[in-house]
Amino acid sequence: MNRSHPWIPNDDEKIIEKMLAKIGINNVMEMFSDIPKELIIRRKLKVGKGRPLSVMEIERELGSLLEESLELPLNRIFAGGPIAPHYTHPVVDAIISRGELLSAYTPYQPEISQGLLQMLYEYQSAMALLYGVEIVNAGMYDGATALAEASLMAVRIKKLKKIMVPRTLFKEYKQVLKTYLFGHQISLVEYDFDEETGETTAETISQIKAEKPAAVIIDFPANNGAIRLTAPEVIHEAHAAGSLAITFTDPSSLGILKSPGELGADIVVGEGQSLGLPMYGGGMLLGILGIRDDRELIRNLPGRLIGETVDSQGRRGYVMILQTREQHIRRERATSNITTGSSLNSIAALVSLAIKGESGLREDGKKILDNTEKLKSVLKKIDAEITHSKAKHFKNVEFSLQKEIDPRKIQEKTLKEKGLLPFTLYESKLMSCSTEVHTDDDLRVLEISLEEALE
Repeated sequence: MNRSHPWIPNDDEKIIEKMLAKIGINNVMEMFSDIPKELIIRRKLKVGKGRPLSVMEIERELGSLLEESLELPLNRIFAGGPIAPHYTHPVVDAIISRGELLSAYTPYQPEISQGLLQMLYEYQSAMALLYGVEIVNAGMYDGATALAEASLMAVRIKKLKKIMVPRTLFKEYKQVLKTYLFGHQISLVEYDFDEETGETTAETISQIKAEKPAAVIIDFPANNGAIRLTAPEVIHEAHAAGSLAITFTDPSSLGILKSPGELGADIVVGEGQSLGLPMYGGGMLLGILGIRDDRELIRNLPGRLIGETVDSQGRRGYVMILQTREQHIRRERATSNITTGSSLNSIAALVSLAIKGESGLREDGKKILDNTEKLKSVLKKIDAEITHSKAKHFKNVEFSLQKEIDPRKIQEKTLKEKGLLPFTLYESKLMSCSTEVHTDDDLRVLEISLEEALE
């Protein structure tokens, strides 16, 4: 056979011709006729090595790439953004490494999945308590897609194709929102805050009243770290305008801040990585999505809900009580296209929360808050201009440098000489963070590294 790829058995011209004849078309591209012709790349892509590689060649190639990569200890990472250095307790790894939990696939057969179903039920219960709402689903892919799903929920309920987002929302999250909402022709409208305090302004309120969107997204704390005390006011004004209020909240902040449910949010969203999930180069991620107890919200909730019940003999058991995927009876009327869940990461977050407990979560929150203020002091010493400088910050701090120097050169210098990553390049500004893994000595190393790099 004239086969061009060692791993694809049917990659043979005669076999392909038979398959095409069977389905009644002349060439493979006819299956993609709905894609606009101007978007189709007809040239051969210059990727890889120009030929299929053997398993041994692939192992060598990946091995050489890994040798070139730089592995930093958590306490030497100060790069801010959606993913941050947080401590992962060894018990978390031990639990999620058990064979019966490793599959993230849907537990369709409750009679053989009671352990997994109970853990997901406990996860839902823990997150509902943490976020101050009655209902949280069994987990989403990540915070960005959970926020997009929440936005689609609001559009379905309110029948309005407009979502308002804060300027401070992570750039990556805005990009995911735009991708999700593009096909639905839903527009995103940004709103801003006071430059110094990061708080709501009269212009913010006027804009919400004028736009009347399906939902207003509120990041609390702000993704750039500012703890926005006027978040309840934004939620109130969103409701007054007939909109739903969607909050995006870092769960590691909820040991010291009011829950979004207490503030009056309709839909709560978060990224669970801060609950002790490893960074893994940008993901082991978990989307948290919850709602207040409202029939319309429940009917539009994506993902899965696990419920507790009793069998015919009165014994406690757990089953999926909501699973509105397109493969099931709702088909095209399904609320989400999400399939494989993040069950393993949901369980990891649950175990981490169980280890911390209420007091541990509070202590971590206090330490992050305290370390963030110390981080701001370090940045002030190098004359950095901090965004929302009069606000109190949690974890992330957005800033710009006064000196005209390429931030990439600073990164390269601190990485090479100190083995330290000082910040993330964020559009026109920089973002650093400090969490529970950092000590005063670590912050002092950061200060010295930045001072030397700026000389």
